[in-house]
Amino acid sequence: MDICFYNLNHIGDIYFSSLFINIICKLNKQYKFYYYFINGDIFFKNITNIQRLYPIEDSYLGTLINGSPPEKHLNNNVLEFLLTNKMESIGAKNIQVNGKNILFINTWCASEYLKYRDYDILNAIEAYKNLILLLQLHHNVSLSFEINKPLELIEHINEENSIYKKNNYIIENDSIFIFNFKPRSLIFDLHSLNNIILNLSKSKKIILSSYDTLFDNNINIKFIDKDYNIYPTPNCMNLLNIWEIAIKCDKILILPTGSSWTFLHKLNVIKQNQIFILNNTHYANLLNVNINFLLGETKNLIKVTM
Repeated sequence: MDICFYNLNHIGDIYFSSLFINIICKLNKQYKFYYYFINGDIFFKNITNIQRLYPIEDSYLGTLINGSPPEKHLNNNVLEFLLTNKMESIGAKNIQVNGKNILFINTWCASEYLKYRDYDILNAIEAYKNLILLLQLHHNVSLSFEINKPLELIEHINEENSIYKKNNYIIENDSIFIFNFKPRSLIFDLHSLNNIILNLSKSKKIILSSYDTLFDNNINIKFIDKDYNIYPTPNCMNLLNIWEIAIKCDKILILPTGSSWTFLHKLNVIKQNQIFILNNTHYANLLNVNINFLLGETKNLIKVTM
């Protein structure tokens, strides 16, 4: 039986689930693995025995508006197929695809077989162990899942092909990188964030993850898309490229949204008092638990606000 991991949710959840899919694929080479995600192919590129179930476009159709669901700009044949089979939240299901019997395994954190706290790595490890037991019980699929060294979880995320890693961009020493992506999964006060950006730009150089006409003609503000030519793509290489720029800044302001949390592969170069999260102690603590586990020491790299 072939296996296809899928996730119909947001990029933060897909990035995070790749950590566990990497381990499963590495330890179970007797199976043929596929994946289907709305976006995020770059996070699976270095997992050797897995491939996308169906091709995906190289670029979004039309203009991707900040905060607009990117899947609306893609060919949705596969998405419609999964939705027709009521696959949003079930744990796993056998489906015939082009004459093949494929076991589709849902990697959404809230799916029936996982049900772990969003972005909680310790809780997720236990959930994936339980997933393995449920697959054996209900689908007669025997998979191994074992983590010997925590850093194994992020070994597959590699940005070596990033042109932004190879280019020696000069970032001014006191620059602040701010993620101004509009969160999709929670209500967020962007007006308040914009005021923070405007106030900081009076004395600091700012780089934003998304262009906003509000900041036109502000000589202290640059944009990742407009000025660095890093635009959203379905494979999400833009999120790895963004961190190649952000990590060079003195301070980084992230939001309580997964699209600004794709930095776990950069833990070896993040400095103390460099990354701040805007007004959210809960997620600061959660991210720090993940970071400390992966590094094997207490660093608590994420601070709350600047």
